[in-house]
Amino acid sequence: MEYKKSLFGRTVIESSDYADVSDNIELEYYETHNIAGENNRKYGIEVVKREEKSEKFNIESKIVNNISNEENQIKSLLNILMLNKVTPISVDDVISDISVLD
Repeated sequence: MEYKKSLFGRTVIESSDYADVSDNIELEYYETHNIAGENNRKYGIEVVKREEKSEKFNIESKIVNNISNEENQIKSLLNILMLNKVTPISVDDVISDISVLD
C-alpha cells in the first residue's frame, strides 16, 4: 500500500511539564492517507518524538494506518493527541481508550 502523510501539528514537552524530563522533547503529529484506495479506512496517524541527549538525537515514531474513512475523525484524534502531548509509546493505548468511548 502507498501512503502519503501531511503534518498536522507540533508541540514540545518541556522540563516544566514533567519532573523526569530534563531536556525538551519535540513531538510531531501527522495525518496519513492510503492513496491506493484499497481499504475502506484510508486515514491514519503518525506520531514522531525527537529528543536530544548528550549531543545525540533519539527519534521514535509510531504509525497507525487505516483507523477511519472520515478525515474529520482523524483530525479530531490528532488534536486530542497533540493537546495531551501523547508520545509514540502510548498512542495505541490512547486510541484504544478513545474507541471504547465512541
